[in-house]
Amino acid sequence: MPDEEPPSKKVKLQSEDNADPLAYTKTGEFTSEVFKIIIRNIPLYISPSELKKIIIKQNLDPVKIKRAPKTNIAFVTFRDEDGRLAALEKLSNCKIKNRKLEVAKADPKKSPFAVNSIQNNTDNKSVHQKTSPLYDMKYDDQLELKIKNIQNVFDSYKSAIKQQWGTSFPEDKYCFVINEMKPSPTKMGYRNKCEFTVGVNVETQDPFTVGFVKGRFSDGNISVEEPFECLEICPKIMMNEVRKFKAFIESSGYPPYNSVTNVGVWKALEVRTNSTGHVMITMIVDIRQLSEEDQIKIASLIKENYGTPPNDHFSVFLKYVGRKERVVHILGLQFMTEELCGFNFQITSGSFFQVNSGAAGVLYQTIRETAELDASTVLLDVCCGTGTIGIILSKYVAHVHGIELVESAVKDAKQNAEKNNVSNITFYTGNAKVVTPRVLKAITKTKEGRIVAVVDPPRGGLHADVISCLRNNEMITELVYVSCDIDQIRNNIVNLCRPSSNKYGGLPFQFIKAVAVDLFPHTRKFEVVFHFKRDRLPSTMI
Repeated sequence: MPDEEPPSKKVKLQSEDNADPLAYTKTGEFTSEVFKIIIRNIPLYISPSELKKIIIKQNLDPVKIKRAPKTNIAFVTFRDEDGRLAALEKLSNCKIKNRKLEVAKADPKKSPFAVNSIQNNTDNKSVHQKTSPLYDMKYDDQLELKIKNIQNVFDSYKSAIKQQWGTSFPEDKYCFVINEMKPSPTKMGYRNKCEFTVGVNVETQDPFTVGFVKGRFSDGNISVEEPFECLEICPKIMMNEVRKFKAFIESSGYPPYNSVTNVGVWKALEVRTNSTGHVMITMIVDIRQLSEEDQIKIASLIKENYGTPPNDHFSVFLKYVGRKERVVHILGLQFMTEELCGFNFQITSGSFFQVNSGAAGVLYQTIRETAELDASTVLLDVCCGTGTIGIILSKYVAHVHGIELVESAVKDAKQNAEKNNVSNITFYTGNAKVVTPRVLKAITKTKEGRIVAVVDPPRGGLHADVISCLRNNEMITELVYVSCDIDQIRNNIVNLCRPSSNKYGGLPFQFIKAVAVDLFPHTRKFEVVFHFKRDRLPSTMI
């Protein structure tokens, strides 16, 4: 492959082959869409993860589960026809809460690129407008708009909670109000991590364009536009890396990845930076058409173009996707260090770290202030990840107990605590539902103090089992819930505050206050810190 001429910059976005909406199923590449079933009559409250457990209990091995929102339907794919036939047989006799499932074969999903003309799916908005939709608005006006949007969502919380309570609704306990919106210390070029896609620019027909996709992939939009106007979110140092990477892949002799035909090599560039100027780049390539010799050649080309001597302020990784995902270190240090609230954290190519370091500091201080943490507080960091919150707040509390399911994350958390000389923190590996009661029992024996739980889940919120765990363990009298998408956590909030039930036992939590932090200037996004307390309600209300 490297001996071939670099591909032409002129490419066809659609051909007769990909005009067929099912052409992707006929390429010889594996896709589980070929082995799909549809399941009907599923209870509405069953989540995709719960449905997956039910399917696995039938000794089946599903690949993907897609739950149609607000319907009793789900689509499930398998690895081969034998798997699909076994599912049809076993699930047709399966019941969920006395509801018999209806199961049938389903057709593969049609490719959006054939269903919709790519050229017709591009709109007039630039990536500048899409990535920074509020860029032309004064910053104070941005904050006011966000506060208004938050309050609208809060009003919907109250309505949903009221439905659960009925006529006994204690309205004064659930007056959801946004108390404050704290600004970001950095307003321009604040992101410390961005991922830039390699793809075709519809207007210039350049397949080596490196930047942001203009529309949604599911709508058939793949046009990529350069990011050089997006300085509200991307620092200039990232723009330099984008230019350098584009020049490199154009001269590499390997083609860019085409998301319509699923052919090509170069897929994306991830750039991370820190406050000291360290740059870490990860080149993402599709491995399916690369031999071992090609992989060695690409690594060699990177070293030739980016310099072979280790550099303390520059790191390069190569991430292979398409088969089993793996990351290879090529140049420089294998990590960068970022200082946050007086603590140092090691960041690797795959680490999670808040994208706005300055505003993250504000966020963690807001958690401390909102929960009124003090030397008598025991902090229970549920689903703690690599321990960032617990480590930062450790100097304000008696002890921190971090609970995390992922073993590698716990290992990183322990290393972070050790490197920062934090001794009043303990990490536990396991399911929060199982580990939390054990930890609470240990706290009771040592009489450590007032217990406050903190959760900072992914965008979609906490699993229902974790919410149930928080409700059922009444020793947790206070809860701080941090969210980056308050629309998606509506069910979490409702179930924390609803009357007691078989699944959500214990006294309900009551809303105390909410403070927002603007981690994402010039966008419609933000973080909200909720504070809930549990206090005995009149017996007629529980």
